Amino acid sequence: GTIRDPVVHYDADKVLFSWRKADSKVFHLYECDLNGTNIRQITDGAFDDIEPCYLPDGGIVFVSTRARRYVNCWLTQVATLYRCDGDGDQVRQLSANVEHDNTPWVLPDGRILYQRWEYVDRSQVSFHHLWTMNPDGTGQMVYYGNLNPGGLYIDAKPIPGSDDVLLINSPGHGRREHSGHVAIVNNRLGPDHRGALNNISRGSNYRDPWPVSTGLFLVAKGRTIAVMDGYGGETPIFSLPPELGKTVNLQEPRPVIAREREHVTVSRVDLTQSTGTLVLQDVHVGRNMGDVKRGEIRKLLVLESLPKPINFTGGMDPLTYGGSFTLERVLGTVPVEKDGSAFMELPANRSLFLVALDKDSNSVKRMQSFLTVMPGEVQSCVGCHEQRGTTPIGNMPRKQLLALQRPPSRPSPIVGVPDVLDFPRDIQPILDKHCIRCHSARKRSAGIVLTGDHGPMFSHSYVTLTLKKQFADG
Repeated sequence: GTIRDPVVHYDADKVLFSWRKADSKVFHLYECDLNGTNIRQITDGAFDDIEPCYLPDGGIVFVSTRARRYVNCWLTQVATLYRCDGDGDQVRQLSANVEHDNTPWVLPDGRILYQRWEYVDRSQVSFHHLWTMNPDGTGQMVYYGNLNPGGLYIDAKPIPGSDDVLLINSPGHGRREHSGHVAIVNNRLGPDHRGALNNISRGSNYRDPWPVSTGLFLVAKGRTIAVMDGYGGETPIFSLPPELGKTVNLQEPRPVIAREREHVTVSRVDLTQSTGTLVLQDVHVGRNMGDVKRGEIRKLLVLESLPKPINFTGGMDPLTYGGSFTLERVLGTVPVEKDGSAFMELPANRSLFLVALDKDSNSVKRMQSFLTVMPGEVQSCVGCHEQRGTTPIGNMPRKQLLALQRPPSRPSPIVGVPDVLDFPRDIQPILDKHCIRCHSARKRSAGIVLTGDHGPMFSHSYVTLTLKKQFADG
């Protein structure tokens, strides 16, 4: 079969890995002693379990297809973050992503660093950057990227003796086997600073970097394992002999050395609950909010980006056309107080995002990234689109937020509006009532047809409105 993703234990006495046996269709997690004996199967089932990492509390974080979802714009399964005990018990989902999470690893402060691919009404191929969460799934937060498009940041690990992170910056939408530039992120400059990411390798065909110490990294490159310094200089230390086939490459070098356990984070989830809460301090504060007048935003629309549970076509058709590629569920609205604060109770472990609405329920600002609350979690944000390093405004104990003087609001459904909008069912009747007397196949005023008749895949009205750019999709 196939073996991948080896991880040496903290005590350097055993190895955790993912193995798809020759008679199996899926990967499971296994562990063995350092000499290859005493092989133990940790996970089982009909799902792929890959990219594991030991946790300092004795558990394991890994990536799995257990969420039963497919990439929205393609025909492959999605794998997201899970955790389990060291013996495989208590498997629990940590991520609500509708697209891939990859290569989790633990930072010195105990947070999990990982790659998150998302496209909430933006781009399907431009946002797969670094995020963090606590080992219980709480505190999900961008680490680096997400504002600026481009590059796939993956296989990231902290560099011992520094605050920096070593990673692969895989060009474009990413390359096979996670190949790309060896790069370093200086997170002290903030999660969106373009100068914080620096490619150090002389080329983009490297894989699987491992930071042994500051300025000493192991890297895989084709049929060679090399040592790389902090300036991209490399020294080969092992190469495959010529008699091995040309298709054979080397992957994932791992030093067999003991290492210290990271900080153990106390769990903040309450698995008896099905919701968490979100506190927003001031909706008027944040990036590009200068044109929003105080008091203009009256409520927040809560939307859920839905996972794709099965694949039919290998693409977005016939779901949508032109950008979003996802179905979005309308959960409802929550009020915004006069001081700009909001306090809401949200369903746990969902991919949610918010739209700021004015008094007429018109959109003022719209999130283009998703947030998640775990069961029993209390999460907060300073404003809308604020820099993620921003601290709370003012002296909170002396000025209580108005929204916190009442219980959290649950999203109120919008009367007369379905939770999932469907163009033929919900929009076409409006066009039939108001538009087709002038824009039918026979009359075609201004060359516009807004009838519900279908062409090869979509209705004429949907195609016409798309081509004439009468609505924004993505």
